[in-house]
Amino acid sequence: MGNKRREFIVKSLIGTAGLVVGGLSGAAAVAGSKKMEPPYPYKPIDPDMIAEKAYRYYLKGHCAYGVFASVLDTLKESVGGPYLGIPGELFEYGKGGINGWGTICGTLNGAAAIISISCKGWKKVIDALYRWYEETPLPIYYPKHPAKYKGAFAASIATSPLCHVSVMKWIEKTGFAYDSKARSERCARLTADVAKKTVELLNAYHNGTFKPVSAPGIYKTKMDCMTCHNMKVGSR
Repeated sequence: MGNKRREFIVKSLIGTAGLVVGGLSGAAAVAGSKKMEPPYPYKPIDPDMIAEKAYRYYLKGHCAYGVFASVLDTLKESVGGPYLGIPGELFEYGKGGINGWGTICGTLNGAAAIISISCKGWKKVIDALYRWYEETPLPIYYPKHPAKYKGAFAASIATSPLCHVSVMKWIEKTGFAYDSKARSERCARLTADVAKKTVELLNAYHNGTFKPVSAPGIYKTKMDCMTCHNMKVGSR
């Protein structure tokens, strides 16, 4: 009986030691990654693959999560390192323009985050993405197996990076209600589109073919937003 008890204690100690060592090595890896400051290493991503992945991710955690986590998890697999300690769930708050408040579109919120940690010139890349978003008829992506709504609907031009403006422009164009399955499907497809464009821009940035959008156009967009909100611009 004594031998069995001794054997049990020894095995327990060995198991505990293994957990401790494993935990320390895992903590060390995370700690090591925290010492790395952005931009983190990047490897090219297949745009079509990420579109499908982001569409599926939308069904799990909505728009901001769909873009951010789909790209993040892909970089975790291809690069590892500093990306491993970042939870994709961090961006679940972004749905519906941040918890349903209709502010910045969740897809752009998640995209800006992944862009900002994966390239040094993130400001220009974000400008290019946002300009594309407000000027392009979206959604473009059409899934092989639509999850929310299987019928056809038109694309619309957002004219703004804001969630409520983007959605309302689409509703005006199509006639669907905000709480319809078609609107939810639209946002899922939009998530795929923005994730795809995000990695296209990141791929171009890292291979040296990225072309910034014109500064005057960006300045006008930002000033128009400030004018709408009665913000004074310029020196006193």
